[in-house]
Amino acid sequence: MAIEVAVNNIAPCPDVDMENGTSRDGNEAVTVNDAPVEPYMEIQAIAKIHPESHINLQNIEKSAGLSSSEAANRLINYGKNCLTPPPKTPEWKLLLKQFQNTFLILLIASAVLSVVAFAIAGDITNLYLGLALLAVVFLTGFGQYHEERKALKIVDSFSLMLATTCRVLRDGQQQTVQVENLVPGDLVLVKDGEKVPADAVLLLCRALKTECASLTGESEPISCSDQVSVKGTQLLECKNLLFNSSLCFDGMGIGLVVRTGDKTAIGTIAKLASNTQLGESTLQKEIRVFVGLIAIVAVTMATTFFVASVFLQEANSSTDIIKLFVNGFLIIIVANVPQGLPSTVISLLSLAARNMAQRSVLVKRLDCVETLGSTSIICSDKTGTLTKNEMTVTDIWCNQRLVKRHRWEAKSLASHEPQALFYRAAILCNRGQSISESDQDMVTESIRESQRQRISNVSRLSWGASVQQSVLSLETNAPKFSGNPSDCALLSYCDRMHSVSNVRQDYPILFEVPFNSTNKWQLVIVKSRESVQEEQDNKQVVYEVLMKGAPEVILNRCITFASKTAKNGENEMTEAFKEEFNKAYEDFASKGRRVLALCSRTFQADKDIVFNADNDIYNFPTTDLHFIGLVAIMDPPRDNVPDAIAKCHRAGVKVFMVTGDHPFTAKAIATQVGLLKNENNILLLEDETSEGEWETCEGAVIHGSRIDGLSDEQWNTILSKSGVCFARTTPAHKLLIVKKCQALLGAIVAVTGDGVNDAPALKQADVGVAMGLNGSAVAQEAADILLMDDNFASIVDAIEEGRKIFENIKKTIAYTLAHILPEVVSAVLSLLGGLPAGLTALQVLTIDLGTELGPAISLAYEKAEANLMERKPRDPAKDRLVSPALMFYSYVISGVIITLGCLMAYWFSYKQNDLRLSDFHAPGFEIGDSFTLTASEPVFIERTQTTYTGAQQRRIFSEGVTAFYITLTVAQFCHIWVCKTRISSLFVHGFDNKLTFYGVGVGFALVMLFCYVPGIQDIVGSAMVGWVPWVCALVTGAVLWLYNESSKWYFRHAEPDDIVFRIFA
Repeated sequence: MAIEVAVNNIAPCPDVDMENGTSRDGNEAVTVNDAPVEPYMEIQAIAKIHPESHINLQNIEKSAGLSSSEAANRLINYGKNCLTPPPKTPEWKLLLKQFQNTFLILLIASAVLSVVAFAIAGDITNLYLGLALLAVVFLTGFGQYHEERKALKIVDSFSLMLATTCRVLRDGQQQTVQVENLVPGDLVLVKDGEKVPADAVLLLCRALKTECASLTGESEPISCSDQVSVKGTQLLECKNLLFNSSLCFDGMGIGLVVRTGDKTAIGTIAKLASNTQLGESTLQKEIRVFVGLIAIVAVTMATTFFVASVFLQEANSSTDIIKLFVNGFLIIIVANVPQGLPSTVISLLSLAARNMAQRSVLVKRLDCVETLGSTSIICSDKTGTLTKNEMTVTDIWCNQRLVKRHRWEAKSLASHEPQALFYRAAILCNRGQSISESDQDMVTESIRESQRQRISNVSRLSWGASVQQSVLSLETNAPKFSGNPSDCALLSYCDRMHSVSNVRQDYPILFEVPFNSTNKWQLVIVKSRESVQEEQDNKQVVYEVLMKGAPEVILNRCITFASKTAKNGENEMTEAFKEEFNKAYEDFASKGRRVLALCSRTFQADKDIVFNADNDIYNFPTTDLHFIGLVAIMDPPRDNVPDAIAKCHRAGVKVFMVTGDHPFTAKAIATQVGLLKNENNILLLEDETSEGEWETCEGAVIHGSRIDGLSDEQWNTILSKSGVCFARTTPAHKLLIVKKCQALLGAIVAVTGDGVNDAPALKQADVGVAMGLNGSAVAQEAADILLMDDNFASIVDAIEEGRKIFENIKKTIAYTLAHILPEVVSAVLSLLGGLPAGLTALQVLTIDLGTELGPAISLAYEKAEANLMERKPRDPAKDRLVSPALMFYSYVISGVIITLGCLMAYWFSYKQNDLRLSDFHAPGFEIGDSFTLTASEPVFIERTQTTYTGAQQRRIFSEGVTAFYITLTVAQFCHIWVCKTRISSLFVHGFDNKLTFYGVGVGFALVMLFCYVPGIQDIVGSAMVGWVPWVCALVTGAVLWLYNESSKWYFRHAEPDDIVFRIFA
């Protein structure tokens, strides 16, 4: 059985025999490529288990490497060094999936039944109805397919990050090969500026550093080593293990490839991300429940009324049954199904996405707009999300005083004042390089072009033009320096006071000793300015050694320190000074800063001297140096993040930090941004043995090594805190944290991130939010929403927009469902009352897909009610999209009011034609049973002694349904205004939303079109009517306004525990 270790697991070294490659019991073979044991092995043992690599133990650089034939064989056995793409869902399957929706199935069934009714009864209206319903189904399904279509290019995005060629040792010589042809056992060479082509264990390391922030979360390049890692060290923390796609800095190295393709760390994450299933959004769940409820109600109601009508009207013939089925059952089905609601909701979400795009928030998955508004926990990455992803000098300790954030100027860099010494050392003892202005312009344009490309694939779905305009209006500056981030931070700090290029021109570097993990310092030698001026007259020249490195190492090499109070600028090192030094150093370190120390020493030597440092023997001073000061560097928080987190807390949204960085750094940033509020009451679990007061602490900082061992009870305790930082986490840890929040708390979780390591968690989250400017393509493809300005504060705007859209969708549903009861009653009149129907089937369709769409969609632009962001996130289990209170209002309150108004207009219409409802003989009468104004033969009414021809019957029927239709639609035009708020008074909320005026105007125009335009009248079944229906509609609307304003006044003044408030609000 092969031993497999994922990138997040502790290596199995205690149970593995490194010499023989077997388990301790000798029975279990170790599959080296699956579980890289080499990082924990001495080089002699590595050479023993990889004899075909021909490792030269005396001189690694002269190793022969694999032979070409062996490499070819291994390529066949192991496969190419590339990621296996996941199977893709065909486009046609994706399209057909949209039509599996319960709601659309119900509409399809209604359409089929309409066509069947047309085939049996021959009524052309049923054919129109069937075709219209099928058109609605197709347009809705295709619209959902178009909006939800998502290019799953996660693995392709991973592949874009990888190098294309690399240098290897094969056949005893260096060769350049395609990265995809690299195999386990190859000896690969990497150097400054190159990407690591596969996972490899270092056999030779010369001051090599690698930056893999996108993989581990570390914002600072990590110093590599060819020393054996301690057994039990996590793979991601092994200094002698290089990871595929990491960027190399400074030195060079030779590594033995141990994992390729899908077996690499990045391949493991790719598999983790691809296997993470995309769950339903909260809106999808709510819509699914709502559709199921409507379907059950529709079928139950239609079946009940149809069966009852068959018995009450004594329908014995198939013709009578078909007539009742068509005019009753079918119209009740259609009336109960709000055909326009899917299109309305999609339109609402699309318009909300456009509003968010104008705030630099790009929505890729529309239904996640509402999900973000329901978010109760945000799991945020640190680097590049909460911080600027830009190492910056924050503090300087020099001349025994602290200089915070601002720069101070030295009058002359040639002097020996502390400021001059600091600037000389920071600029000259630095491997960062200036970038020319022309190159900066090219890089700037490249960045902007990359931004355009990154949003182009989703622009068509989410109004990307607004996003592009917003993104391109941002200030996009290329960096002025390249190299190690700490070196660049120092140069950026100094350059504003003293030109880096001018200083380096004045002080050419004569000799350099690069930084390495053994010495922990970097050194350069320059000539002093005085020596440059006097060099022609003297054989002896004054040189200056400038050194930068780890504070404790630098301090031990110094005997004096820079001081303005001293006559020559130097004071003897004292214990008091060392105490001040330690206090400043510890203060910086406790705040998560990276601390460097600077020192110097002038000395005289021959002007022709050749400096050397062979075998650590130096012919220049490296001890008895002159201490200059300390520099604190960190990736600082974004300026507006503290305010954004404060807004989240006020809105009841918890913010957790999930990072691969050090616990102290995570804690420092979290404290600065307000994520951790009480620094003295924080649970700190920094390793596997540390403990603390779990119950009484207000926040927690959890090391990744503790996460796998936490019980559900401990998880519940930690997640209940107001602020939590998870540090030194792996991608699998991040995924686990999200799952625990969802499973144990039932929380709606949003995950923000920008790196490769964030991709699985972004996909698992209820809503994934990636950085749009500087985020990796992998994270952007896995996310649902992109912050195109990389601004965490934008997520607060997005949450507010999400909450607003949820409120507006509820208002839309309350408005839309109000017409269902009148439509059902119009059918029941015919089914059970033996009366003419109140509406034709096509009139019902023109309401759902015509007159009500404009007003309903206008609610997308409705501003939020007061204190929306002061409320707690909604509880998905209690605060449902369609709550009992909403159903009661739509069906019982507004539905009944509108129904009564429609019946009033219906009654007046027949009264004007000298007909009473009693004239439409009730079921059981021997004569007149068929008199529903749809007969083609003349009908005689005994009460008035009047005979009505077929044409007269159709005219009277058309006038009746038109009166019902006008009252219903115009009453809804009045109703839309009071639906703009749930609690606030309409007169306080205001009439700022001009689109409601436009929507109602379009609705009025459609009513006039359907009711008064010849030709269209015949299709819809309407006729010319007088003023009575309009008066009935306005009276109905006035009653709706009076009820809503009165009830909202009561709700505003009621106590929260008031039973009426809790049931009806």
